Amino acid sequence: MKAVFSYILAALSMAIFSAAARADWQQDAAASQQKIPDAYAHVGVDEHLNAQLPMDLWFYDQKAQKVRFGDYFNSGRPVILQLGYLECPMLCDQVSRGLIESSKKISLTLGKDFDFIFVSIDPTDSPAAAAIKLDSYAAAYGRPGSASGFHFLVGTESQIQQLAVAVGFRYQPANNGQFAHPAVAMIVSPEGKITRYLYGINFPSETLRLSLVDASHGKIGNSVDQILLICLCFDPVTGKYSMMAQNMMKIGGVLTMVGLGGAIFWMVKRGSHHPADNLQPNNQEPGQSGGTDR
Repeated sequence: MKAVFSYILAALSMAIFSAAARADWQQDAAASQQKIPDAYAHVGVDEHLNAQLPMDLWFYDQKAQKVRFGDYFNSGRPVILQLGYLECPMLCDQVSRGLIESSKKISLTLGKDFDFIFVSIDPTDSPAAAAIKLDSYAAAYGRPGSASGFHFLVGTESQIQQLAVAVGFRYQPANNGQFAHPAVAMIVSPEGKITRYLYGINFPSETLRLSLVDASHGKIGNSVDQILLICLCFDPVTGKYSMMAQNMMKIGGVLTMVGLGGAIFWMVKRGSHHPADNLQPNNQEPGQSGGTDR
């Protein structure tokens, strides 16, 4: 029984430690949010999953041609949509490069199976700058004929704002002429509906592929993809497909409790089968009398 109680004590200690660790993490997260400068408090993302993008917006492409935003969704392909600005010294390029590097590692081909649209949030960006970026990213992607899948758009502040509000992309100009904005990309269905938000600057290739498969409504992928989508769940916090860790933890907790109960039951039952043995003095053999020999 001593071993059982030790096991129970260890399990309770682990539960208390986990709760304390979670409380510390929540406090740290709250503290980090409080450290955000007031000037950037507006910056962030409001997820509008399944929202229809405004198709009647007008922009200018890398050739300085006026284009309707909705025309990029006539191909029946899902779209990776990124908002940023062309003169961004760091973050925008890192997000774009991360998406390109991840796209290179999957079997789906940009320009054939999906498209990449970059919309500048800076109304002063020019089509010439957009053309330079397109050439750079198409070269980095490196697959022949893929340039047709890259689209870099610039536009007026009114059109940019409407798109940013539609996707929940909150940004604001900084004092140095740059823009404060989140690191995020949206996966959009061929019909122009937002199906996924991916955060950060590094995007696991399997997460990107499954996101595109999900957005395509079965138009891309095969039965293996569908099995993976069943076995994996999407974590909106991390922006990744992962095993259902939270559910597994719950199941593990239940199994732990069942194991504890079973161990206690087994020990009690084992002890009840030999009540006489439990009464024998430790220094005597079974069958000996506890009295003095005559």
